[in-house]
Amino acid sequence: MTDAASTSPEFRPLLHFTPPKGWMNDPNGLVHHAGQYHLFYQYYPHDTVWGPMHWGHASSGDLVHWTHRPVALTPDEHGMCFSGSAVVDWQHAFVPECEITTAPRKAECGTLRADMLTPLVAFFTRHVPGASPELGHQSQAMAASRDGGRTWQARDAAILDNPGLQDFRDPKVFWHAESAHWVMILTEGQTLGIYRTQGGADWEKVSTFGAGYGAHDDLAWECPDLFPLPVEGQAGVGQQGDEGTDRDAGAGSLEERWVLMVGVQQCGPAGGSGTQVFIGDFDGIRFTPQQASETVTWFDHGADCYAAQSWSDHPGERLVIGWMSNWLYAHQTPTGDWRGAMTIPRALNLTRDEQGEGLVLRQAIPDRVRDSALALDAVVVPRRPAPGSVLELGEAEAALAEFRLDLAPGAAVVLRPFGDDSLVYRLEYLDTGLVVSVERAAPRDPEASQADALSEHFPHRSHYHLPAGQRIACQLLRDRCSAELFIDDGRLVITELAFPNEPLPILLSVEQGDVGLSAVSGRHW
Repeated sequence: MTDAASTSPEFRPLLHFTPPKGWMNDPNGLVHHAGQYHLFYQYYPHDTVWGPMHWGHASSGDLVHWTHRPVALTPDEHGMCFSGSAVVDWQHAFVPECEITTAPRKAECGTLRADMLTPLVAFFTRHVPGASPELGHQSQAMAASRDGGRTWQARDAAILDNPGLQDFRDPKVFWHAESAHWVMILTEGQTLGIYRTQGGADWEKVSTFGAGYGAHDDLAWECPDLFPLPVEGQAGVGQQGDEGTDRDAGAGSLEERWVLMVGVQQCGPAGGSGTQVFIGDFDGIRFTPQQASETVTWFDHGADCYAAQSWSDHPGERLVIGWMSNWLYAHQTPTGDWRGAMTIPRALNLTRDEQGEGLVLRQAIPDRVRDSALALDAVVVPRRPAPGSVLELGEAEAALAEFRLDLAPGAAVVLRPFGDDSLVYRLEYLDTGLVVSVERAAPRDPEASQADALSEHFPHRSHYHLPAGQRIACQLLRDRCSAELFIDDGRLVITELAFPNEPLPILLSVEQGDVGLSAVSGRHW
């Protein structure tokens, strides 16, 4: 929920973040500080298509109610402001302590005083359109905020010059306690470069990752992120420091693994954009994946979850948010004077697979988001609905339906998040596990300028297999133009935009077989 108005309220989400106006794509600079979640994002305020990139800014105390802030970074003589990350500079590794006073400078500033704020530091890519790689058309830059993110001052000089690459961008920076270094991971075309420093602008390249691993297409990997997660049932990762940060992540846990996320632009699971995941180990220099090089694991199997990024310096669970669109049709979605939305924030954890050998990444809607619902709706449904039954699970424009399915072999159910055929999920249980199918239709009667792209790329059909048991926990979150389906406690997540003619109740239909339905509840906003 944001404090924004809209000329197209029928599609502006009630629960998901959107810009006040203009164009938005990738989230970047996500940082938690002084009780506030800061969300920065790629932004062009002057049109509803991609343009010279700014960093838009919003903040929230609960991940639900967002306040729009002034634009944080704007293009200048050094170039546009592409994606990146932000951290709290607790150790003053990048901003000297005597430079952060908010009061008139005093003669001595060797200790932190009450009139000082710990600085926030943003790392981003400067992009000069049309310049050659030899001229450094993409280089890494830094900006600092001494007032909690309200205003920012960018350093003129690059902190990492372009070595002659066409794609050299999207820096994600974090503190690695075991090696006592700050680490930067960024895209270098089809691979990722890993750099480190103990502070300032002296970054050293220490390794690369990506060649021969995972999914690749003709365009560069984008928006990498790398972070540790505890294996469920083990001691937690990262004992929190006195300031409540995750800068000591990696120390003191019994078992943890590192998760690397990176975007592909043309070969996602439903076509076009997608975010893939690698699970492995990181020693401060090299990332070593546990999966085979040819294995491709998707963060989200839908068409509309890209550039997923996590919040730095958050003292609790690892929280992630993504851009809820797809480059195949992002410029044509029918949303009036704004364009672009974020997914719901998600909390991540790692669990063992059925054999107890591999690891599975699971996603959950954070409790603070679920608990923000205006009401817990009473949903009365039969525990053993007969084949042909059609059940209503919620009718609010922003609604969350939660339920558990018990599917006999051969049983199948169909979910219609908007009560029509604009988006249909089908779940069928076979001897090999769960088969999930998605079918999405193009918006009806789009404007002429939007018709070609939407008609060609928006409709799609996709199928996924999940080696789940017969009892399957599901959550279906719908908003005015989106649906996010969490299956098997978030092991499989499918995010899809949809633009129905009118919001009808969420429907669950029993297509065939013996189906049990339990733990049914609904929430709405």
